[in-house]
Amino acid sequence: MELVDMFSEVMIPARKKKTRMRYRVAVIGGGSWATAIVKILSANLEHIHWWVREEEIVEGVSTYGHNPLFLSSVYINPKDVKISTDLRQVVAKSDYVIIVTPSAFLHKTLEPLKKSKLNQKKIINAVKGIVPETMQVITEYLKTEFRIPASNLAVISGPSHAEEVAKEKFTFLTAASENEELAKTVAQFFTNRYVRASVSTDIKGAEMAVVLKNIYALGAGIYSGLGYGDNFIAAYIANCLKEMKKFVASIYPLEDRHISDSVYLGDLLVTAYSSYSRNRMFGNMIGHGLSVRVARLEMNMIAEGYFSCRCIHEMNKEFKADIPIVETIYGILYESNNVSSEMKRIAEHFV
Repeated sequence: MELVDMFSEVMIPARKKKTRMRYRVAVIGGGSWATAIVKILSANLEHIHWWVREEEIVEGVSTYGHNPLFLSSVYINPKDVKISTDLRQVVAKSDYVIIVTPSAFLHKTLEPLKKSKLNQKKIINAVKGIVPETMQVITEYLKTEFRIPASNLAVISGPSHAEEVAKEKFTFLTAASENEELAKTVAQFFTNRYVRASVSTDIKGAEMAVVLKNIYALGAGIYSGLGYGDNFIAAYIANCLKEMKKFVASIYPLEDRHISDSVYLGDLLVTAYSSYSRNRMFGNMIGHGLSVRVARLEMNMIAEGYFSCRCIHEMNKEFKADIPIVETIYGILYESNNVSSEMKRIAEHFV
């Protein structure tokens, strides 16, 4: 047998290109996490509509296949995504809407939309914060302001830095909704070669955990800036997890919630330890002696933990839960309490 014939007998047929799902999905937001989400979805979906505020991003993606302001190394095929600054048009052309704007700007971003134009959509919250104007987690805000039923709401969360998703580092996410079928659909949107998405019905717990973990990561940054080492910060995070578990259980009781799951513990760990974490970075600046005002000016991205801390403090006036770590960080951020003495004081109660 000739050599060419021998190889022809064992050659594996070329793998067929994966058929993409035909759901019509909108992504609202132009930052790093929004860009990473568009990259994930591009592998799975045929119809992606992307709203951004800046014409510069529209031009960059449409002409060159890159977001020039965030994660500019990520290639977005312009043929796969219809990008626009027209929010009404983007929402109108979609059945599913993934919201990825910073929580501090969410109210203003959605203001142009009529309630009737959003409340028939399936809404997936990928925002990691609280709406400061109403002191609500995002899904509660959407229920109140846009009358969206709980069955049409989902959350996508988990330990996931946009920078690692951009590099296609293996990542685990969780799609949570009271509507299990919706959660399964969202998990399909986000599952690809380098992302695995599991399903949960604990949307309230997942959403509150993602708010709290940003505050705790900010505290980890403060301790690091003050010179505390890894040994101590590991104990600090363990105590944060206990506080998170108690607080979430007190406002959203659920018997089968496992706080060690990646959507709770994993997200806390990656945000508290990673060099990509903007909340840890913000806290580190404060620990090194910068004022809150200067640290905010130095950040070129939003540290959600700053806004979330005030919101949780206000929310807890109703629940009166014992959250000394959150309250200590609130005192530093909003009442100008002494950073070193306050963080040392709270550390004396850790176990």
